Amino acid sequence: MTDQVADQEVTQDELTALKARADQMGISYHPSIGLEKLREKISAKLAGEAEPDAPEEAPVGEETAGQRRARIRAEATKKVRVRITCMNPIKKEWEGEIFTVSNAVVGTVKEYVPFNADEGWHVTQMVLNQIQQRKCQVFHTVKNDRGQKQREGKLIKEFAVELLPALTEKELHELAQRQAMAAGKA
Repeated sequence: MTDQVADQEVTQDELTALKARADQMGISYHPSIGLEKLREKISAKLAGEAEPDAPEEAPVGEETAGQRRARIRAEATKKVRVRITCMNPIKKEWEGEIFTVSNAVVGTVKEYVPFNADEGWHVTQMVLNQIQQRKCQVFHTVKNDRGQKQREGKLIKEFAVELLPALTEKELHELAQRQAMAAGKA
């Protein structure tokens, strides 16, 4: 039994010494690393190799964290042409609404979206996703099993969304001209 205790003490002393050496050499390791694993890391560093568990550059075909964030940001802020009709009876007099959407990658996006725009309206994909998910409660009268009328609520989609095709180059040019004339620049 005393031999086992002595072996554990020697192993702990060696592990402590190896951790001190790894710290001097700038080798990162988990606090509960084993003796053999730490020996391998130090040996690899002395041999001039990279650390076995060190994160490497992304292999060809895989995206890095920065590339992933850029891709998500581009997808979320892409403009989509839509026509939106409000189905909420409480908002039937409204001409439009301001939508605010936020996440950790893109940040906050705030847009005014008019309802029933004949030509359509361009909104970001994030805002469109929120519009498509929103629901409202409407009430209608039903008869119960005793024949009495009672009000019952149900959830419906708050907005009817019609996806429109993207504008062609010619349509974009005409739109730019109309906007310039309306601004008094042309």
